[in-house]
Amino acid sequence: MKKLFTKRRIISFAVIAAVVIVPLLYSFFYLGAFWDPYSRLETLPVAVVNKDEGATINDVERNLGQEMCDTLKEDASLKYVFTDEEDAKKGTEGKDYYAMIVIPENFSESIASASTDDKQTATITYSPNEKRNFLASQILNRAVLQVEESLRGKIDKEIVQELADNIKAVPDQMTELQDGLSKIKDGASELTEGTQSLADGSATFYDKFGDYADGITSAKEGSSSLANGATDLDNGIKKLQDGANQLVTATTDLDQLTSGAKTLAEGAKSFNDGLIQYTAGVDTLISSINDTQTFLQQYVTKINPSIMKDSYFSAFITKMSDPTNAQSITALQAASTSLKEASAQISAGAAQLSTGTKNLPELRAGLATLSAGITKAKEGSAALSNGAGDLYTGLSKINDATAKLSAGAKDLADGSSDLNSGASELSDGITTAKSGVDNAITDTNNQLSALDGIADYAEAPVSIQQDNVTSIANYGTAFAPYFMSLSLWVGALILFVGVYLDTEGKFKILSRASEHKVARSFIYLLIGLIQAFALAYAIKYGLGLEVDSTLLYYGSCCLVSLVFISIVQFLMVHLKDVGKLLPIVLLILQLTSCGGTFPMETVPKFFNILYPYMPMTYSVELFKQAITDANSHDVIYNGGILFAILVAFMSLTILFSIVKQRKAEKTDFTVPEQIY
Repeated sequence: MKKLFTKRRIISFAVIAAVVIVPLLYSFFYLGAFWDPYSRLETLPVAVVNKDEGATINDVERNLGQEMCDTLKEDASLKYVFTDEEDAKKGTEGKDYYAMIVIPENFSESIASASTDDKQTATITYSPNEKRNFLASQILNRAVLQVEESLRGKIDKEIVQELADNIKAVPDQMTELQDGLSKIKDGASELTEGTQSLADGSATFYDKFGDYADGITSAKEGSSSLANGATDLDNGIKKLQDGANQLVTATTDLDQLTSGAKTLAEGAKSFNDGLIQYTAGVDTLISSINDTQTFLQQYVTKINPSIMKDSYFSAFITKMSDPTNAQSITALQAASTSLKEASAQISAGAAQLSTGTKNLPELRAGLATLSAGITKAKEGSAALSNGAGDLYTGLSKINDATAKLSAGAKDLADGSSDLNSGASELSDGITTAKSGVDNAITDTNNQLSALDGIADYAEAPVSIQQDNVTSIANYGTAFAPYFMSLSLWVGALILFVGVYLDTEGKFKILSRASEHKVARSFIYLLIGLIQAFALAYAIKYGLGLEVDSTLLYYGSCCLVSLVFISIVQFLMVHLKDVGKLLPIVLLILQLTSCGGTFPMETVPKFFNILYPYMPMTYSVELFKQAITDANSHDVIYNGGILFAILVAFMSLTILFSIVKQRKAEKTDFTVPEQIY
């Protein structure tokens, strides 16, 4: 019993225990320190400086910088410290803060510019102190990026909400347009009716104006005949006056007087009959002119007052209204009346003269009456001649104006027709426009329902659904394959440094001088299995590592440990001094060539060349399969390569051990092995 617990044995057991525990501690403490750093971000101090002066947004005074600070306070994903710029800068440059966030004075103003033509980008300054801790700055970068995305979503929501409100106001504005178009439509209908009446009146006027133009032409021709007749009448009266004078002087000759009186009576009767027809024509002409003036007055005042805007018609009306024409007509009427009276007197005088030849006194009286009547007739005929000339001149002007007015009346009729057609097209166009606006309002109201919730949608229009092919719980789980492989390699090194190279020979069978070299090789594998089980158990239950397959997990640890021990054993036991160096060199090369940390695509080409030849490459992959969603093909592939390495190096170790064993047996004495 005393021999079992000697000091030497206790030390030996302690060394073996240390060899087993050191790899476990290496992984346990290293992985434990970095197991899930994101779960403790609330302890990282970050300074926040709000210099925002606010702005008017949607008619409301807002300070989006302060709102952002309030959001950060509620978020508490980091240890946000709200302070001034001087303290933030000093603390970030020192050891108080890992980074600082500065919200500028124009932050709200820049965001408010989104509704203007001069849009400004709101910029927040983020300043990490990478020198203090680079990984902390990278972690903060990710956290700040999330804050940026949240802030951008909030701003997008407000901008889209304002835009949606403006768009929703469009139907009300279109309704006002609709009401205006309704009024325009009603006005267009009235305009169409008015233009139709104008077109009808213009057409009627043009038709009737033809009759009027013909009447004016006839009146002009009649006035010409009247002027000629008046001249002839004046000449005839002059001759009659001369005859009457001759008759007066010739009354001494009764026979001649009787004959002349008879002739005079007949001539006076014929003259009186012709004068009656002439005055009847004058009355008819004056009546026609009066009717024409009455028609034009009624047309201008009642039917189509706007026709006075036509220059030709206006000039025509002006000429028709010329006082000279009225004076000429008045003179013509007076002359006609005088002629009637004179003709009656002449006729009466001639009759008296004819019957009075038997009685000279009566004859003398008749001659006096006849002479007076002829003189009065001469005055009337002179006035008639002058009036007929003036009437002809006036009617000539009226006739010229009527010709121009006739062309204008045709243009007026055609223009009124075109105006009516245009008014009809305008009415149809307005009806179509109103129908289009009605439909647009209906469609817009139907489509505006799509704006419901658009602001919330704009806040997060894209949602990234992470559907991992394989899921990793945290950093510790992700790096466990790498650090477990590293720990087992370090464990193999410690095993041979602490046991095989022990100068005191505490472990005889495991020492350099062991007489059982083949057995020694397998004992080292047994210790490696113990290391593997201890490491696997501590990581799984001590740190809470979740594995996909427990059996594969423990089996992978055992296989990797056996492989690494077989490699280190062969190098250190059988390659002398070079073998002591090679395990360290291999460890250094494998640290960056096994793909345990950064992707191999991101490391230099030299390490990618080494990648397929490094044992830790396959141990890392095998551990990944054991921990998360094992793939049988990858398990067999990586496990097969590791097993082949194990067989190869153990075969070499056993072969070299057997050769050395036989060499030792041929000698008569024991030669201590050199320290390789």
